[in-house]
Amino acid sequence: MTTWLILRAAGIGAYLVLFLSVVWGLVGTTSVVGKRVSKVTATNVHHYLGIAMLPLLALHLGGLLIDKFRPFGVLDIVAPLHSTFRPVAVAFGITAMYLCVVVLLTTWAKKRLGTTWWRRFHLASVPAFTVAMVHGIWTGTDSVQPLVWWMYMVTGAFVLFLVLVRGLTARERPAKRAPKERTLPVVPDAGGPVEHVPAKVPAGV
Repeated sequence: MTTWLILRAAGIGAYLVLFLSVVWGLVGTTSVVGKRVSKVTATNVHHYLGIAMLPLLALHLGGLLIDKFRPFGVLDIVAPLHSTFRPVAVAFGITAMYLCVVVLLTTWAKKRLGTTWWRRFHLASVPAFTVAMVHGIWTGTDSVQPLVWWMYMVTGAFVLFLVLVRGLTARERPAKRAPKERTLPVVPDAGGPVEHVPAKVPAGV
């Protein structure tokens, strides 16, 4: 019974850390919020929270394999629709797990993938959170408790709000400034006059 309590707590903990990671990711890419929160800070917090979720997820899955209250096999936690206990609901959790793994792996391989493909894979963060929430509500034995139920409702509504704000303010992101032109002196030939020609030099050099 102790294992059952631990794996449930780990599952809820993993969901909350995923929620915070997604929130910080949206904060770092939303222009309105970005005026108050450093994008670098938000991105770093988003990344480290994603990593912090992995031990909780591993504890949740390991507990399912060990616990005898509701026996799960390896295929039950890695193959969608294989579980005999609420197969569709469990499949949502497996899908969320795979999406989270894809997001983390592609983040670590960002230099090889390039920014464009990394962003495409990273868009899976919000769907991962969504299916994880559905999994928690549908499968979790604690979702009938008012506190846990409202936790899912509030976190889901908050992420939806940030997604809408980001979508509505996407065009307000400031464009990147072109490098300023500076005039550099040209060394004259044999006592000739000094000429000045414009040359593009990045500001701050």
